[in-house]
Amino acid sequence: MTENSASDDAYWFSLGEAERDRGQFRQAELCFQKALELNPYKAVYYAELGLAKSEQDKSDEAIPCMRRAAELDPLCAAIWCGKGVVHFRAGDTEGAISAFDRAVRLNADAADYWMNLGLAYAAVEDYKKALSAFERGIEITPCDADFWARKGRLLMVMEQEERAAHCFKNAEMFSS
Repeated sequence: MTENSASDDAYWFSLGEAERDRGQFRQAELCFQKALELNPYKAVYYAELGLAKSEQDKSDEAIPCMRRAAELDPLCAAIWCGKGVVHFRAGDTEGAISAFDRAVRLNADAADYWMNLGLAYAAVEDYKKALSAFERGIEITPCDADFWARKGRLLMVMEQEERAAHCFKNAEMFSS
């Protein structure tokens, strides 16, 4: 680290991302906090700090970070998706659904957002909405084996074995 990098918020954020990618969430948290000390107006810094805290089961600290990120950049779909992840991990499925729904309204072409929305709906046993979310994800990424498998499992729960079998066949085909 150089003297200049010690006062560079982007440096600390980048270091935090590297620590996060290595699974070192406490180290990532410290780096994101330092980036925020240097620049408290970057929504993505709050979002990544919230996600790092969530990975450490610090939901009570993660949720306010995500709230602040969404306040700073209310049109960033990735922040809303992250907020949904934090709420879901905290056991607040309704909060997660609300955040994931906002994410897909902001960016309807992000398949991962549809996956998260579908999983949240399935968790509250709203299978019709979960199915719709998985189907939208399949429209975006038709060769994604995970979407097909999750749709198949959901259809099994809904006792639609024939449709489920078709989905499992596609999942197998696309996983090879």
